[in-house]
Amino acid sequence: MRVSNVALLTLAALASQNLTTNTQAAPVAPPVSGGTPQASNFVDAINNIASRPAESMSAPETIAHEQFSPRIAVKSQTGLLVAAAGPELSAGAKTKANTSAASGDELTKSLQQTWLSKLIATGAQSNPQVREAFDFISPLTGSAESGYGFNNTINLLNILLILGTVFPPVTIAFFWAIRRLVVRQLVADANQRLQGIGVLESELTNSSQLTQKLRDELEAQMSAAKQSIDFLSRETEISKSSVEQIETLKSQFLMHLQVLLTEVYEKKSQIVQEISQLPAVVAKESVKLAPQPQSNTSQNSANVPSDAENLIADDYIKQGEGLYFEGNYDEAVVCFEKAILKNNNLDEAWYWRGNVLIKLQRPEEALACYDQAISIKPDGWEAWYNKANLLAKLQKYEEAIASYERASASESRKYACWHSIAALLGKLQHYEEAIASYDRALAIKTTDSEIWHNRGAMLGKVQQHTAAVDSYDRALALNSKRYETWYNRGNMLWRMLRYSDAIDSYDRAIELRADKYEVWYNKGAVLGKMQRYQESIAAYDKAIALKPQDFEVWHNRGAAFDKLSQHSSAIVSYESAITLNSACYEAWFGKGESLAKLQRHQEAIAAYEKAIAIKPDSYDAWHHLGTALSELKRYEEAMAAYDRAIAIKPENAEAWRDRGAIASELKQDTEGFATGEKDT
Repeated sequence: MRVSNVALLTLAALASQNLTTNTQAAPVAPPVSGGTPQASNFVDAINNIASRPAESMSAPETIAHEQFSPRIAVKSQTGLLVAAAGPELSAGAKTKANTSAASGDELTKSLQQTWLSKLIATGAQSNPQVREAFDFISPLTGSAESGYGFNNTINLLNILLILGTVFPPVTIAFFWAIRRLVVRQLVADANQRLQGIGVLESELTNSSQLTQKLRDELEAQMSAAKQSIDFLSRETEISKSSVEQIETLKSQFLMHLQVLLTEVYEKKSQIVQEISQLPAVVAKESVKLAPQPQSNTSQNSANVPSDAENLIADDYIKQGEGLYFEGNYDEAVVCFEKAILKNNNLDEAWYWRGNVLIKLQRPEEALACYDQAISIKPDGWEAWYNKANLLAKLQKYEEAIASYERASASESRKYACWHSIAALLGKLQHYEEAIASYDRALAIKTTDSEIWHNRGAMLGKVQQHTAAVDSYDRALALNSKRYETWYNRGNMLWRMLRYSDAIDSYDRAIELRADKYEVWYNKGAVLGKMQRYQESIAAYDKAIALKPQDFEVWHNRGAAFDKLSQHSSAIVSYESAITLNSACYEAWFGKGESLAKLQRHQEAIAAYEKAIAIKPDSYDAWHHLGTALSELKRYEEAMAAYDRAIAIKPENAEAWRDRGAIASELKQDTEGFATGEKDT
């Protein structure tokens, strides 16, 4: 026999021996029984599992019976379907067996694809003895039901081991060829990776170049944009300067024109006067009268210079000031313009001309005059101060503050500048800075009650109520006759919940000005807070007498009547508020409450629906509507109303409770109806 045949027979013998050993080691399945003990054990096992305490807080999962009995069931003697007898593998064992079988099959398939496996198959086909040996082995190893599929892999490994031992040169050549193939594959993979790296480097270089190009373009665009912005800024400054120059030239032109018109009128008057004297002269010459006295008079009048020629610029300024204080602004402005024509470097003439132009409602020209006066005398605080006042009237608050600061820098003792700065800062809602400015004004002059009063108002804006009351007290110590201070002090005390002191302040304000609606209104509100409702109603009546068209005071008056359980009077007040403002949600809701308390539920429902139409997301309106509907036994509508209220405020337990009560009522009615039908 040839060596190849011997080797093949040896491999077959080893495979048989291995198969026999594995077969002897495998457990034998117990015989199938015709009874049902196995089924009862299976059911007990399920019960045991179900009776164990849960180890987690989550709900236990329900396991289908099919997972516990995957085999075909057989019918027992009792007719019940039970699981076929046989030990059940655990889930872990089944998984392990399936994994092992799968891995063995995959390895077997891979080994069968090698040249060695094909060589063995060729030898078996050519040699009958070897083929008989393999035919004997294959039924045992290839059975899918035996569970020993992994033996094929072991047999092939044994075959490879024997062939490696019998034919070492072939094995060495095989591994040498494999090594060369592996090395060649690794080199190819490395070259491919290197080519990929080269491509990435090229792309990275291109990206860097593109990024640099984009960066250069962006920098160029930014530089061009900056140049454009600089150019526009310069053009804007030039345009602004040109506009200012045009305004100045316009003002000067108008001034010269007015002066020329004045001179024309004066010349006209003089010519008219001379013409009126001609007939008298002709008559005197015709009668040959002695012209001596008359000629002397005319000669004297001709030799005396006019007042206009003798007046200098200062005289025009003094004359213009007198006309200004007399209220003769048209003539005053002419005098100041004449002074400017005599000497345009007089800051006082420009300053006074600006003052007159403000009176003549020409603010832009007045600003130009103040700027001209400031350019001549930069430290003249009067021009800065009046310019700031004019800017404040034009609502140019920030420019006005800057002008006030220049005025205060020129004359630090002028505390009025800081007072005005503080007022403008308050308009800009810079309350802390306003308080600091009031403090600077008080550092100059502490005896001004108005500054203390305004400082208290700013402190109230920043919720410093105690400090505000102290500031108002300082103001009242200087001037106790100002009702605004008493009124504001009462408001601060109200916010501090010092209701009695607030009422005292309101009473002091009423003593000074009993005709002030807001004092009576706030007094009524504070009395309501103190539950002194009758006095509150009296205060509201005073407010209504002063301002009957305010719907809010009517609503508050109705709420006070409601607190006194005078619901009819409350409804009258609510209706007055609704007449003045039909969109007042509070008035409709208050009217609905009062009607409900009078058991007028149908009218109350209508009022609540009006309130809901104005404010659909009102929890209170929906809740009270549900209550009114339930009183009329309209339970389904009440349930719907409660549902809307709960949707708006699901955390409110009151609506849930009332809804539950309605649900109970509906259930009782349904059961009673069903019982009545049965009795019938």
